[in-house]
Amino acid sequence: MSAVATEIALAAYRPRGGLEDALVELLREDVATLRARGHVTDRPAPLVRTADGDLLLVIEWSSEHAVDDAHADPDVLAVWERKERLADYIAPAVLARAETPFARWTLLADL
Repeated sequence: MSAVATEIALAAYRPRGGLEDALVELLREDVATLRARGHVTDRPAPLVRTADGDLLLVIEWSSEHAVDDAHADPDVLAVWERKERLADYIAPAVLARAETPFARWTLLADL
């Protein structure tokens, strides 16, 4: 019997002007909602800030179908709709220092 591989997601955000604090609070709610609905595990979800002010959140999906389930969950979609008003979604590759081996960023919280 083989174990299902754990999937980790890296979600990167560029807060819109003056909205970083609101985005951080919404990311807390986002992770809490995903957990409450069973889409992500209880593993701590580090939230970091780059020198440029971008944010990176690391989550662990609870199953191989959890991401699809989350995209069909009205409670999750409601949080994500609000998140789109606070930030632009960006690729982790564009984060400051992402091209550097062993890139380092400031830990804001474990959500």
